[in-house]
Amino acid sequence: MTPADERIVQLLAKWRTSLELHTRYTRLSDDQYWLVQPWPQHQRPTPWIVDLASQRLADLMRIVQARVAAGDPSLSEALELMSFLANLVGSQHVQRYIPMAEPEQQRPIESLTVQDGPPAPMPASELPQPAQLAVSEAAPPPPAAGADPATGEVDEFDTEVMRDAVRLLSWGREWHELPGAIARMAGRPKTNRIREILKTHRVSIEQQVSDRSAKH
Repeated sequence: MTPADERIVQLLAKWRTSLELHTRYTRLSDDQYWLVQPWPQHQRPTPWIVDLASQRLADLMRIVQARVAAGDPSLSEALELMSFLANLVGSQHVQRYIPMAEPEQQRPIESLTVQDGPPAPMPASELPQPAQLAVSEAAPPPPAAGADPATGEVDEFDTEVMRDAVRLLSWGREWHELPGAIARMAGRPKTNRIREILKTHRVSIEQQVSDRSAKH
């Protein structure tokens, strides 16, 4: 086997391992999927896309193995050149692709199933409360960022993001991972907005995580 053959065979084996993991991940809920690996930004691949990629990879592996067995390194060399040129010349920024899944990066699926499904509603006592009126009849303070100017209540997006943050932090995620992880969930605001919400309500979120840990 030439060095090019070895590199291509190793790459195809890595792809096969990744697709085998993705096949397992098709059975996970959305929340579990976004937690099981430290994914880059992308659209979650559908099961039929994963299956199609697996079939095409198996076809390619058979062709490469046949060329290697025949002592012909030209295919491996051509594949390396094609990969180089595709990344350098033809690729565009897209989110619809199957990201690499690696066994050593996988979080224990068993621990994710404990919280399967949508999170339970947060008790009203744990939600950040609007500022209370002073005992005197002075005008109330301006609402905090993320609150409705008319009612002073926490915005719906803020509540959802705070709930997500508490759950993810309880599962072991770091603060810097939260904006990207939450933004990939359905119905959540953009990453910049999520960062603002997390910054505004960080103290409250950390308190809720602490209270949650104490209960367990």
